[in-house]
Amino acid sequence: MVRWLDPHQLVDTAVRVLLSGVFSAYADYRELQALEPAEFPDRSGEADLWLDYVADLGDGWNSTYTVARLLATEGLKLDWDGESHATERGRILVMGGDQVYPVPKAAEYQNRMLGPYRAALPYTAGQAPELFAVPGSHDWYDGLVNFTSVFCRKRWIGGWRTRQRRSYFAVKLPNRWWLWGIDIQFGSYIDEAQLRYFARVALDQVKHGDRIILCTAKEVDSGRKGIEIHSDRDVEFLEREIIQPCGARLVLYIKSGKHYYARYKQEDGFRQHIASGGGGAFLHPTHNLPERMDLPGADGPVPYRKACTYPSPDVSKRLRKRIWLLAPYNLPLAGVFGAVQVLLALMLGLHLGDRHVGLGLGDVLNAVWESPTFFLLILLVVVSVAGMVRFAHDARGVHRFLVGTLHSTMQLASAAGFMIVSSWMSSAFGLRGVWSLVAFLSLIFLVGGIGGMVGMSGYLWVANCFGLHGTEGYAAQHHQDLKHFLRLHIQTDGALTVYPIGIDRVGRKWTLRPNAPAHEPWFAPTGSEPEPHLIEKPITITGTGRAC
Repeated sequence: MVRWLDPHQLVDTAVRVLLSGVFSAYADYRELQALEPAEFPDRSGEADLWLDYVADLGDGWNSTYTVARLLATEGLKLDWDGESHATERGRILVMGGDQVYPVPKAAEYQNRMLGPYRAALPYTAGQAPELFAVPGSHDWYDGLVNFTSVFCRKRWIGGWRTRQRRSYFAVKLPNRWWLWGIDIQFGSYIDEAQLRYFARVALDQVKHGDRIILCTAKEVDSGRKGIEIHSDRDVEFLEREIIQPCGARLVLYIKSGKHYYARYKQEDGFRQHIASGGGGAFLHPTHNLPERMDLPGADGPVPYRKACTYPSPDVSKRLRKRIWLLAPYNLPLAGVFGAVQVLLALMLGLHLGDRHVGLGLGDVLNAVWESPTFFLLILLVVVSVAGMVRFAHDARGVHRFLVGTLHSTMQLASAAGFMIVSSWMSSAFGLRGVWSLVAFLSLIFLVGGIGGMVGMSGYLWVANCFGLHGTEGYAAQHHQDLKHFLRLHIQTDGALTVYPIGIDRVGRKWTLRPNAPAHEPWFAPTGSEPEPHLIEKPITITGTGRAC
């Protein structure tokens, strides 16, 4: 799994996010894709059709390969409440966004996504399943260059064949169903070329009463961040200006971006809204999800009510205690914290003479006042407060300022406390001179590093108890279990059934199968097989658009 709190990883990702945000504002790769011919794949000739949906993959091998291997299996038998459901491998596989983490380098695509999927389904005899993909924000960090190379050149990924030319698509399905995948970049407006593409398919091919499955790469709980609100407004604009005028209906709305399963059902209508991002990335919490939410719709806000989540809120809460294990999971960051503590001690001049011996709070404050770097220290305090307010992005308004200020104050107080504790501990050794200073600085490094990580764990734990910092608190846990994907079946009578399939525990150890048949996976689990199961009762949307 990606070490999200590794200092090198943090800097590399931050730089790429900054650069991609700047350049995407002035050079939109989607405009170049418009030079490719507009294609509208037609798969409506079959009586029924199976589709698979997976998103937020390409992180750890164990989780990504486990999901890919189950997707490659020709059939899965799943039980719910004593009833058995036989499902088939999708004739179409949709990857819903963030196909690779943390950044879309060619090597990362190769190791974290292409490798596991090629190993899971090396070859297919007969008609090969097709693959369509929607880019997420992580796919956009290089301006969509490698995503285009992997998914928009009609190449093979193991036994799956990519079919699209652009980063968005419209596929005609049997029994008056459509599959639309839209590219909203980082939450910006849908580009003009993409709007023309969907307007053309709506005008020429979509009939009155057709039903649309819409896939996009953004979160379901989109009420807090402005950029996420813009992404929902993009969908609302698409529905109002293109879908409704042609008489079609948006029936199923699938989003990626949050690494859990959460289904919301329209309160007074037929629409299903599903957040699905369980293809292999770290786990997001579900216990803070709202019971009810309003999303923009063509005719005004549309109310939704929560129907099911995976993992359950109780399981999600129990996982919160793993936040206290951040230190052993993220030792390089602990080293950075320790080094910062040593640097602060040197800036305060505590290495001069015996100033480090028997420190108290008054001594630390005097050292700050007398330090030749006093103004730099004040600047660091201001930067610390501003940074922590910025970091508290889940809060809003005054609450954000208070949370950030409190966090910064606790950090500064902890830094002084670490110096005092290290001073008294080094004095207890009875050392004098340079050895006393070496012991003091070494203890500051150790106490500051470990204490800094424990303090960070405490802040994230408390913040998450108030519904904040779900991503930061859970990403650093590198939790590889509790993954899922969706299997959809368009039946001969026009009904659509959604099977949400969960995997409580992914494989840990694998055995290479060099003599396996060409169409079978290269690796088999050592020990018991991962056990897929239904997350909830299959959701059936009838031919009239009603859910049951």
